[in-house]
Amino acid sequence: MSRPLPRSLDPLPGESLPGWLLREAYRLGLSPDRVAELCGLRGPRGDIPHVYLRDLPGPLTAAMSDAADLTIADVNDLTLQPFAHTFPTLTGSKGDLVRTGGSATSNWGVTVSSRYCPDCLRGDDRPVERAFGGAWQASWHLPMTFVCLRHHRLLEHLCPACERPVNGTVRAQTSLIKNSRLAGLHPAQCRNTLADGRDSGKSVCGARLDENPGKATSSLPAEDFQRLLTLQEKLTARLTSTAPPRAGDPMGISFFPDLISAAHLIKLTWPLGETYVPSRQLAQHVETHAAPVVAMAEARRAGLIGARLTGSRAVPSDAAECGALLLAADTLLGERDLVPLRDRIHALASEAFRISPSHADKILRGKDNSDTFVRASFQRLYGDVGRRRQRAAPPDPRFQAAEIPAYLPIAWYEYRIAPVIPDLPPLGRRVTRLLRRATSIRLAQLAMGGTWHTSAEFLEIPPSGALHTLRVLTRELGESRPRSVFEGAVAEIADELGRAANRVDYARRRRSLAHWRLPANDWRALCDGLPRMDDGPTSSDPRVGSIFLWSEVTQGEHLHSPTLREQRAAGDDTGMLALTAGRFYATDLRASRLRLLQRLRIYAGLLAEACDQQAGLCVSVDEVIALETSAQNHGVTDGPRTTLIETAPHLRWRSYKTPHCPRSPGG
Repeated sequence: MSRPLPRSLDPLPGESLPGWLLREAYRLGLSPDRVAELCGLRGPRGDIPHVYLRDLPGPLTAAMSDAADLTIADVNDLTLQPFAHTFPTLTGSKGDLVRTGGSATSNWGVTVSSRYCPDCLRGDDRPVERAFGGAWQASWHLPMTFVCLRHHRLLEHLCPACERPVNGTVRAQTSLIKNSRLAGLHPAQCRNTLADGRDSGKSVCGARLDENPGKATSSLPAEDFQRLLTLQEKLTARLTSTAPPRAGDPMGISFFPDLISAAHLIKLTWPLGETYVPSRQLAQHVETHAAPVVAMAEARRAGLIGARLTGSRAVPSDAAECGALLLAADTLLGERDLVPLRDRIHALASEAFRISPSHADKILRGKDNSDTFVRASFQRLYGDVGRRRQRAAPPDPRFQAAEIPAYLPIAWYEYRIAPVIPDLPPLGRRVTRLLRRATSIRLAQLAMGGTWHTSAEFLEIPPSGALHTLRVLTRELGESRPRSVFEGAVAEIADELGRAANRVDYARRRRSLAHWRLPANDWRALCDGLPRMDDGPTSSDPRVGSIFLWSEVTQGEHLHSPTLREQRAAGDDTGMLALTAGRFYATDLRASRLRLLQRLRIYAGLLAEACDQQAGLCVSVDEVIALETSAQNHGVTDGPRTTLIETAPHLRWRSYKTPHCPRSPGG
């Protein structure tokens, strides 16, 4: 049995499926539609479905391979499938669209209307290209391709004669090739249907695109073109990379989704992003493309139109406009480090949410965007008092919320947060308490991917305290710079936590100690032999020890301890009890109270180990006193169980060390 296409053309390097069909049809004197039918590519509507440009179903790949005597690899290479692993937006395009365009162009996955290089279509001196022309490149259908690296020129997108996009979408168009039933046209001829009344002797334009000298490149100064050429080289290197991208890497699999979202952001908020365009000429190209979107946004703010910004995410057809917009987006993203990226993106993201919260949410919270980009574009990094349906940043997979203490340990605070306080606005005399609480909530929020309030609830921080902290931070750190400074310090702690081994499960400790209270006998034994430790009604109260030990082991605020919560729930005055427990957090303790503090810290270390090992919560006071007495006899005054406290109960995951035993969380 003879093949339907016994002597088909071998695909040219990088050739697209519609380009191959055009060349093969011209060689055989058939229509592209007939060649597609012989290859098994006719769709259910009798056309060449444009979704075949993205990839071909397995059975169709095999059918075309048999019909055209091509290898499976050759057939796959005619589609955009080779770019699927480096350009994830391509696979996100809907494959069941009835008409060309649609969301495929809205999400920048693929454009059916191809850009082109006249020099490439002209071909080289090889006989096959002299006879049938050069290849229509598959990469020309990707929005990321706007410069021909072979001929160092911008791609064209308009026919020089009819001045309309080549193979542009028309109403009810469903075929991959326009006028696909028409035979006899050279692969480089324009297939646009002429409007009524214009050259009535022809049904299609028929102009030779390979004879078009082109206008795109000449419209740019040499320096601007060089900028776009450099960007194209960078993008092409990523598109054609064979190295598997790493999940979660903002410079890997999320590179293009982030770039596209940044382009949408610049367009929606133009001219705020003009500073990221290196020249006025390139800015004018961005402005030309962004002008309709800006006009719709202004009309929407004036109440003249509805909430939808129709067509606002469409790909620029013009290569110069597309290149300039992508250049601005690439400059905005930079190296994609979280803190500087947040500084750059904050004003644009805030404006985007002001223009259209739903639209901004779509372009900034895409499922393929990197965690870094989503976190940097967060409208309110500490939560949002006014916006009920705020979407949280995705969870940080490197650590769990259970591993976050409810009140940032003082050693962590002094190492990372305290140094940036001079760069923050005045936060009042309780700045340390506020920032320690806020940092813990923010770390839990990063770990959980939840809201500020749900993260505080997980840490068992009362809603009133969480709301007060949120309001102060939102008010005082509302400007980009102060907010980024604080967030940068939090990010450094998160990075250290993510790299640390043997992290503490603070949630387990809170559960273990929820109903535990220091036995009265233990409290009396801890105070035994220490003069003047019974000089008040609360000093001799074991509840003081329960409060302090809970705070030490769980690294929580002593004011939020279960003991004080119970007293408040019973209607008792807790002021004096809280004040007495708080005295252990002073830095000028002397004599007996200092020795009792050392004993309590040793007790806390042993109790923390029991929680971590899920053993009985029973601590030997004799061992505690023996260790403290030994330390006293050897002149150790800054914590006789320094090694235990440094390595096990409190700061196990720290990647840095402090020379002394860390002070307790209330300090």
